[in-house]
Amino acid sequence: MKTTIEQRDTKHVSTFRLKCDPLALQEAMADVEVSIIGYFYAVDFGPRVYPQQHRVGKNMICTCYLGELCPTVDVVRIYLADGGERAPDPPPGFYPVIPGRCPICHAKVAYDAKLSSKHRGAGWRCEAAGSAHYWQHQGEASAWKSARIWAIQQGLPPPKPLPDEGW
Repeated sequence: MKTTIEQRDTKHVSTFRLKCDPLALQEAMADVEVSIIGYFYAVDFGPRVYPQQHRVGKNMICTCYLGELCPTVDVVRIYLADGGERAPDPPPGFYPVIPGRCPICHAKVAYDAKLSSKHRGAGWRCEAAGSAHYWQHQGEASAWKSARIWAIQQGLPPPKPLPDEGW
């Protein structure tokens, strides 16, 4: 008895190739799915692209090895421009991932494990001011939370929210 096995298209591409090859990206976009998981955008390219699953934070950086260069960042931009649902904002002062830029001076930031906690999330240092801007922003978030609670207790309108650093 002779059996034949149907050969599927097993052409796999990396996300790095998607960034460099517009035709491969266009093909991959046909199967892409964007959803929201927690404070992140989950991007699934389907089985032909590896890595298949990506998480893009509100800091506009993918959690994969390509970071802000990952094509999933562009996919999320397109998704939002087409009216897609926005991921929820984390509470003020809580960072599920480091911000894209320092919220005080807009300089680059780097992850700092020593400043991380379960209450504040991922710790970070500003290239210009070190941890000073991290603590300044934490203080501003704490003051905003206190002002909001006080206003609600007094029957007043709550203060305007702190500026959003991401999408």
